[in-house]
Amino acid sequence: MDKGDFASGSSSGSGKKKKLDSEDPVKDPMDDSDDDVEDDFEDDFEDDAEEDFEDDDVEEYSEEDEEMMENTVTEKDAHNAMAKWFVCAGINPNTIEIPSFGKFMNLLNPNLALSVPSLVDGVLEIHEERKDKAKKFLKDFEGRLTLSYDWLLLGSDWTRDHIKGPILHEDFVCMSAHLIDDNWKVRKLILAYTTDVNTAPEDINFYHFRTALQDFEIESKVSTILLPINEDFDEKTIDAIKKCVEEKGNSSVNAPVFQLYCCADLFRIMVDNMDSEFRWGLYEDLRMLVGWGRCSSTNWNVKLHHYQQAVDMMNEDAFSKDEIYDDYDKPSDEEWIQLETFCKLVGCIYKVAKELFEEGYATSNVYFHLLAELEGMFNRELDGADNDHLRGKAKRMLKMFDKYWKDMFLVLATACVLDPRFKMKYIEFYCSKKVGNGKGFKAETVLDYLRNLYARYAASEICQKPICPVNTIDSDQEVEDDDDEGEDEDYGDEEREARKEKEKKKKPDAYEGFVMFQEFLKFEGSSREFQDSEIDSYLKEPVLEWNKDFKILEWWKEESQKYPILSRVARDILSIPISRPTSYDAYVSDRREPPEFVLSMEPNVANAMMCGRSWKGLK
Repeated sequence: MDKGDFASGSSSGSGKKKKLDSEDPVKDPMDDSDDDVEDDFEDDFEDDAEEDFEDDDVEEYSEEDEEMMENTVTEKDAHNAMAKWFVCAGINPNTIEIPSFGKFMNLLNPNLALSVPSLVDGVLEIHEERKDKAKKFLKDFEGRLTLSYDWLLLGSDWTRDHIKGPILHEDFVCMSAHLIDDNWKVRKLILAYTTDVNTAPEDINFYHFRTALQDFEIESKVSTILLPINEDFDEKTIDAIKKCVEEKGNSSVNAPVFQLYCCADLFRIMVDNMDSEFRWGLYEDLRMLVGWGRCSSTNWNVKLHHYQQAVDMMNEDAFSKDEIYDDYDKPSDEEWIQLETFCKLVGCIYKVAKELFEEGYATSNVYFHLLAELEGMFNRELDGADNDHLRGKAKRMLKMFDKYWKDMFLVLATACVLDPRFKMKYIEFYCSKKVGNGKGFKAETVLDYLRNLYARYAASEICQKPICPVNTIDSDQEVEDDDDEGEDEDYGDEEREARKEKEKKKKPDAYEGFVMFQEFLKFEGSSREFQDSEIDSYLKEPVLEWNKDFKILEWWKEESQKYPILSRVARDILSIPISRPTSYDAYVSDRREPPEFVLSMEPNVANAMMCGRSWKGLK
């Protein structure tokens, strides 16, 4: 992918991710109570705990109570239980050194001596135990998965200033596997959360991919790699990653590895390109003029809301009607045109981003028609432009969109076809409207790719049978069955019939020697070759009536008996995450930041915490 045209937008540095003030009308995208756990303990427990310990009414433990507690709860048990709690909740092990927390735990058990090293040992043990389960889960998984790369960097001065304790690391690389399991549930498993890798800078990106692939032995299962835009992924690095994957796969079954790019990155870079033209200080002038209060958030959806407020007031002539605005600095006429252009074009992006990121979609089928809608919005703004500035910016947005769209078209269009509300109908409709610049956007290309992909799956013996739901999650209540003796002597009716069928298969089949009958089977089989494949049967059925709340994974789960091969294709295509960040994280104006609780940890502990939490519940 030629990413040169993306560069100008990504390096503007126009804003960092910060917490949103309560008076801002847009929802705070970064409100995460887990990040402030140490403050919570300080504020909620310290005063109350001190008062409790000064109270003469606190009941002292008797010697009998202390002896019973010592016999029932060991220090190792306590540390292991607390380690599970901290991993699950994302709490830094150093939290136990906070005085108020120590007083709280002492109230529960005065004889329990907590230590950070023991707690860390418990965290590392949990990591190793759950890693074995994660490796087994991925080894047994019979589908394909996407491997994503995410670099998180602590870049916000506001975030840095309010952090208590040392900051040992400012950046982390997160490698994740994305898939849809046999129960048709979307899964994201963090494979590595690392920092401070001692390797050559030119090999750093390949190192993270290679380590994740080899550590979990998933080279033969990866179908797609999802990359950020404007990172140091040159063609040499990407080719090395693909080669590492494809060499372990079966070329007759596995299709070549796709490289895809993050949709949230595209939106961010587009917005940065628009925002970078504003003079320094304009945002602050508008804040004073409109009265937003303290501007702590620079997420681009919040900026759009603020700019739109100012433009609406300007169009209503509010700034000239009231003398109160006479003493404020106002944008020039040229800047008002820039602001209006920003609101029109970024407003188009936000309409689509809101549907993609705030509606809870987790599958790739929704991206094609929504991104096609964005392209149409840009074209309409271009056609209706009444000034050169808007016209030039609209052309720029379309150029950036087209570069992204060419790389993503085939996969997104295939996912669209596998949505029974669209099938080939929407692809044919879209391609019919790509007059003039529609080279390479052909419905036949999409259908040929899907047929080729289907043929590869059909060649695999595993794909001939429907996906069977399996229990991959540990139950909260484990059932122990020690009565294994004599189970062969007492069958249910279904088990007895299954045994009989199995015994029949072991007997010689006389029909194998009947020449005429075998010729009949060949004759009947040749006529069956002209019957519809699963793809043809699926496409011939009517398109489902539009329903925004349609649950595509539930639909394919129900239809997997009817389409055993095609349902496996659908599962693997729909599992591709087109965007790394989701929800309000997708609006961050700059690189996303790591969670606060990992910043003061040693690399191996941070990795154990993040991965262990991701693998929770795997059987």
